[in-house]
Amino acid sequence: MAWVRERAARAATSLAPIVGPRGLSRLDSYLGALEVDLTAELFARLPEVSEVPLGVPHEAVVASLAGAQGGDAGRVIAPAVPMA
Repeated sequence: MAWVRERAARAATSLAPIVGPRGLSRLDSYLGALEVDLTAELFARLPEVSEVPLGVPHEAVVASLAGAQGGDAGRVIAPAVPMA
């Protein structure tokens, strides 16, 4: 919860975390996050250590991107507006 709060504070757009604890004990731990101050180093490290492997088929798609883009992804110009 402290990371979510810090992320909202650093966001360029307005971001409001919605908290929905399942009980009073969870609410107490969520409220305890208000007393946690994350350093820039910890804030940057948390997504790295909590990253979940994507697995199949996502890892195969990522591995094939270089070949699909002619071997150099830097040469591909992405559209300015995301396309659906």
